[in-house]
Amino acid sequence: MNSQLELTSAQAVRTFWEAQQRGDRKTARSVMAESLAWRVAGVHSAVARTYEGADSFFDDLIGTLGQTFVPGTVRLNIKGIYCDEAQSMVTSHVHETAQARNGMNFDIEIITIMKVEAGIITSCDEFMDLHEVLRVLGR
Repeated sequence: MNSQLELTSAQAVRTFWEAQQRGDRKTARSVMAESLAWRVAGVHSAVARTYEGADSFFDDLIGTLGQTFVPGTVRLNIKGIYCDEAQSMVTSHVHETAQARNGMNFDIEIITIMKVEAGIITSCDEFMDLHEVLRVLGR
């Protein structure tokens, strides 16, 4: 087992989530491929689709969420990061809370399966409770 690969892949994902928590787009983007494909699984919410490219991820997904939540209220708690060296895959479990501008509390568990190549996230499948997204965001 090559523990260096595990550390590199897992650290890339940890760097991404920690940067997201701080609102540090530059650092988050530094571990993402420009050609990133980020898929939010599901069909019952406007956020459930594939975001092609880092710009689309930040502008269309993160930008939309940023407009929905009260600034400074988003909290991300990394519950676990698990690396599969043979597949260059990293699974993460994150608990996110935020206060929406409509006064509702957002509370969701997120699971991601990320492909990491040479320390760069190249793709992600994200799974979350879309009923919570619809309840709070209305879309």
